[in-house]
Amino acid sequence: MTANRWWVRLAARWLARVDGVSGMIRLAMLGLTGISTATLTLRQYGHGEYAWPLIGVIGAGTLAFTYLYTEGGVWNQMARDRQDLSTNFAGPSMRMSNELLARGILAAEEGRELSEAERDAIKRELDHAFEEYRDGIELAEEPR
Repeated sequence: MTANRWWVRLAARWLARVDGVSGMIRLAMLGLTGISTATLTLRQYGHGEYAWPLIGVIGAGTLAFTYLYTEGGVWNQMARDRQDLSTNFAGPSMRMSNELLARGILAAEEGRELSEAERDAIKRELDHAFEEYRDGIELAEEPR
């Protein structure tokens, strides 16, 4: 049911926005906790002068990691893997339904039962596709 009151829709929209970035918020809070703990530990042991250089190194490291993570292809590979996992060609039910579909189409086109050789050819082709796609689809191999 869709909310009718404006303030409920507004609150839901903002909660959805916060929920969308909640992983990043948790990561930032964890990072701030780590920096706080590290600087307090340095100060406790008499090395407080290293706190700002530590914060600078962590900040630079975070920026480098973020750049390499996104531009290095890790982000894209994760997105492809998530998509493959959600609609994985290699699942047993998908594999069986594809084989039955291929058999049915060939049999319907020719109006006869498939020979054992044709069934084996279909099975080999689907086995090949199963092996190829089970670890994810490479962008270079995707049909356009």
